[in-house]
Amino acid sequence: MNAIFHVQSEAVPFQRDANEEVILDVSRGGHSVFISEIFAQGFRCFEPGSPLQLKLTPGLNILVGPNDAGKSAIIDAVRYTLWTRGDDYLRPDELDFHVDPTGARTSEFTITCTFDALTADEESRFLEWCTNEKGTLRLHICIRSVRRLSPGGGSIIATQHRAGKDGEGLPVDGELREYLKATYLKPLRDAERELRAGRRSRLSRILGAMPEMGPESKPGVIGGNATLLDTLKAADKDVSDNTAVRGIASNVNTAFLDKLSFSDDPLVATLDLGAHGSFDQVLERFELYLNAKSGEGRVQRGLGYNNLLFMAAELLLLQSHPDQVPFLLIEEPEAHLHPQHQTLFMEVLAARAAAGSGDAQKQVQVLLTTHSPQLAAGADLETMTMMVGHQAFPLAATYTRLDIGDYEFLRRFLDATKANLFFARALIVVEGDGENLLLPALAEKLGRPLSRYGVSIVNVGHRGLFRYSRILQRKVGPAVGIPVALIPDRDIPPKEAKALVGKRMTEDELDAEVIEARMKTLRRDVGDPVDAFIADCWTLEFDLALQPLLAESVHQAVQLAKSSTRKPERREKIIEAANKEYQQWKHDGLTNLEIAVKIYDPVFNSNASKAEVAEELAAILRARPDTPADMRDRLPPYLVRAIDFVTQPYEAGKPPFGNDVEEDDVAEPAPVEGAR
Repeated sequence: MNAIFHVQSEAVPFQRDANEEVILDVSRGGHSVFISEIFAQGFRCFEPGSPLQLKLTPGLNILVGPNDAGKSAIIDAVRYTLWTRGDDYLRPDELDFHVDPTGARTSEFTITCTFDALTADEESRFLEWCTNEKGTLRLHICIRSVRRLSPGGGSIIATQHRAGKDGEGLPVDGELREYLKATYLKPLRDAERELRAGRRSRLSRILGAMPEMGPESKPGVIGGNATLLDTLKAADKDVSDNTAVRGIASNVNTAFLDKLSFSDDPLVATLDLGAHGSFDQVLERFELYLNAKSGEGRVQRGLGYNNLLFMAAELLLLQSHPDQVPFLLIEEPEAHLHPQHQTLFMEVLAARAAAGSGDAQKQVQVLLTTHSPQLAAGADLETMTMMVGHQAFPLAATYTRLDIGDYEFLRRFLDATKANLFFARALIVVEGDGENLLLPALAEKLGRPLSRYGVSIVNVGHRGLFRYSRILQRKVGPAVGIPVALIPDRDIPPKEAKALVGKRMTEDELDAEVIEARMKTLRRDVGDPVDAFIADCWTLEFDLALQPLLAESVHQAVQLAKSSTRKPERREKIIEAANKEYQQWKHDGLTNLEIAVKIYDPVFNSNASKAEVAEELAAILRARPDTPADMRDRLPPYLVRAIDFVTQPYEAGKPPFGNDVEEDDVAEPAPVEGAR
């Protein structure tokens, strides 16, 4: 496919010679030009002293992170700088200027979008606006907005769009602006309304922007094929000539308007389809909708399907302009979509954003924001950037501590349940279901419910905790401000468990060097923002059973899980028997370790599921009257430290908070008001 461009031989911006044409071949997949960097300083959440410097790839770029991290601000920064297709008109206002911690609002903001990999045609067309940087031409589009107080009150905002990294170049207008416009899909869109007929409907603007519609907006040549305008006018005439339509119009005129008219100003009405107006009015009569499941015909479809249809229409508009930069902005495409449709949509989008897709369509650069773990799990990790505390943290191999094997592993096993790590304010990474089910209850008992602090638990289902935590660790630069607590089992049975574990070596049989090496392995990748909180003795369940003031509750939970009964009377008898057995052990003089081994026996031998034990114990603990201060003294210290770590303000560079810290060194956190 060839696209025709008008260019000039001299560097005079945008003066066309009607007889001069240059053919730009886009059959190889289109332009390679792409936005390589977005810079924002003093704009909304991006401080003047700590500006945004976001690197982008030519294909898919996904922004993830907690709310108010700066994702939408980035999308709007691009919209302000490049504008978008359609008739969206954006104008900076006072709220776009950054407010510092003292409440003072800045008087200026700057946003720059940098384009790289320009083709020879683009370099020649836009030479006046390009910057030569070490022999490479780059195109910087800069918006600078200045705010000053008006003498009459309020603010006066002056904005300029200019070329140059700091806006020192020529003004940006005309064809260059049209060429660089992005396609924008807003969040929480009402897809059905957008695709419905009506004045200035989004569908009419999409259709009007299609290159195919240009010739259709004019009458056809005599003897040639009828254009869309011809067809509609013919239909309009047929409708106007209809007996019923003519009769209604006549009745309106004779029965009412004749009597309501002045002698020198007669009122006459016409009833037709309105095809005599502008072509835009014609397009405003179009609707796009999904057919019924069987055959044609209109039915009411769900929000998700209508949303897919709307996004398809916007993508059609994007690919219908081969002579413009293919840049797509999408905010939260998961709105109203079923998880499987989210996956399908991401696959389609990734295919359009992939280089060398093999079709005639050029590669589309996409900048997408999402809060969907399903979308994040289906995306390539290297396409993602985490926004945390208004800072951008790309997750490509250049930036994280993940190695190549880690990326391959995560590509297979990073599912939607684990992808919530991209949206949390803090993380706890655990090995199994027991910790996953029990830790929320323990945090509640400490007066620090995880949900109130934005803490997510990632259950990896195995011992490879660092495979996930290294996502948030940086090779260089500032640490990601999301504390990550790893809670692995120590997995060294005490000597009292020898009869239980058989040939497996217990702690007294292992050399001190072997134990030390294991502890180093469990903490090998500790570092901002990751710390490890290792079980003090063996496993979570065993260490809880080892606590004298919790052991009886753990024994009840194990026995209830072992029976799996839901009958209230049967459960009461099991609890009563468990209490008697526990008291007998105490009476017989068994040590805490010996009692813990007996309690843990059914769990170790798989006679009681760890998940069921955790469920039962969580319910028992929630019903206990312990205060947060009581529970702080009764829980294993490493669990208290872990929960403290993820529910206190995070400080980068702070000394390790895990098993190397004495309990007395840990600050007492204030419980949440009203928490149990």
